[in-house]
Amino acid sequence: MGARAFVLGREDRDDAWTETQRLAAVLVRHRITDRYGVSVDKIPGRRGAWGVYLTDRMPELGPPPLLVIRAFRSFGLAA
Repeated sequence: MGARAFVLGREDRDDAWTETQRLAAVLVRHRITDRYGVSVDKIPGRRGAWGVYLTDRMPELGPPPLLVIRAFRSFGLAA
């Protein structure tokens, strides 16, 4: 089972999907899609808000390696 983390929220579902595509492109560019994936889902407790989530499919491997941290930073995330 993967560990899912909230990345960012958008009021519009299409905007959330746009951000998901941007984050997915970063994962592909850094060749880390085997471990990480992205998804869009409603944000619990926020009516009409959509969240972009990052899933670590292998959390048992521990903290992300430096390459992954650089990939997250290229998207504007601190890991």
